[in-house]
Amino acid sequence: MSVLDTIASHLFIGAAYAAEGAEGGDHGGSETVELILAAALLVLLIVLAVKARGSILGVLDKRTEKIREDLAEAERLRSEAEGHLAQAQARQREAAAEAAAIIERAKHDAQRHREKAAVDIEEAMKRREAMALERIAQAEAQALAEVRSTAVNVAVSAARDLVGRQISSDPAKGSALLDEAIADLGGKLH
Repeated sequence: MSVLDTIASHLFIGAAYAAEGAEGGDHGGSETVELILAAALLVLLIVLAVKARGSILGVLDKRTEKIREDLAEAERLRSEAEGHLAQAQARQREAAAEAAAIIERAKHDAQRHREKAAVDIEEAMKRREAMALERIAQAEAQALAEVRSTAVNVAVSAARDLVGRQISSDPAKGSALLDEAIADLGGKLH
C-alpha cells in the first residue's frame, strides 16, 4: 500500500468516526476527530504537493525547454532571414550598378554612333561633291572638245571656202595656199 492509499483510508475512517459522533451524541471527542481530519487533510495535501511537485516541475521544465527551442528556432530563422535580406540587398545593389553601367555604355555607344554618323555624312558629302566636281570637269572637257571640234569644223569649212574661191580665181596661187594651209593645219591640230 502506498502512502496516499494509507492517508486516504485514514481520512475515510476519520470521517466515519466524525459521522458516528454526530449521531451518537456529544462525547467530547468531535473536536479531536476534526483535528485529526484537518491534520490528515494537511498531510494529504503535503504528500500530494510533494508527489505532484516532481510532475509539475517536469511539465514546467518541458515547457521551458520547448520555449527555449522555439526561441532558438526563432533566432535561427531571424538570422537566416537577415542573411537572405543581406543577399537580396547585395543583389539589388549589384543589379543597380550593372544597370548604371549598361546605361553608361549605351550613352557612350550612342555618342560614338552619332560621331561616326557625322563623319560618315561628312565623307559622303565630300564624295558626292568630288563626284559632282568630276562630272562638271567631264562636262566642261566634253563641251570644250565639242567647241574645239566645232571650231575645227568651222575653220576647215572656212578654209575650204576661202581656198576654193582663191583656187577658182587663180589656180597657181590656190595650189600654193592649199599647201600652206595643209602645213599649218597639222601644227594647229597637235
